[in-house]
Amino acid sequence: MAETSIILLHPSRWREAKALRLQALQDDPSAFATSYEEALAYADEVWTSRTKAAFKRDGAIALYAEVAGKLVGMAGAGWSDRRKTRHVAEVYAVYVKPNHRGKGIGAALVQGLLDELKALPQIEKVKLGVTSSNAAAVALYRRLGFETVGSAKRALQVDGRYYDLQHMELWLR
Repeated sequence: MAETSIILLHPSRWREAKALRLQALQDDPSAFATSYEEALAYADEVWTSRTKAAFKRDGAIALYAEVAGKLVGMAGAGWSDRRKTRHVAEVYAVYVKPNHRGKGIGAALVQGLLDELKALPQIEKVKLGVTSSNAAAVALYRRLGFETVGSAKRALQVDGRYYDLQHMELWLR
């Protein structure tokens, strides 16, 4: 079996990031606030600017899991430079291709993000929202130390069906 690498994606590979994100939105539409149709309509400049910002750690970071030169997973985090909220980062866009799940890739991606965020002195807390019915994701975040701090009923609507979200957080310092 090929080894998995957790990498920062060079901006020149933005098309691969776009393809993985679109696949994620198709595979697991209830796991993301953005719809496939919305993301598909983004101009290439949106994809390139996001990939560049994440590579430079300019208010965001994205890590990717790569196996044999192909992207199989991703996880991102972002933060603000606003005075009142710059101590909080938010994890988003966590996804592993279905045929690569159950191998620890999601945990490696999120742990990698946490390690990157710990290196930023202003970040004290990490938060995320996860679909309550996604038991595997909830369990992963709990294993990594996140605690549920609240919930939002019917926070997402996908094809006429509602999904609740759990709000989770982890204090780094």
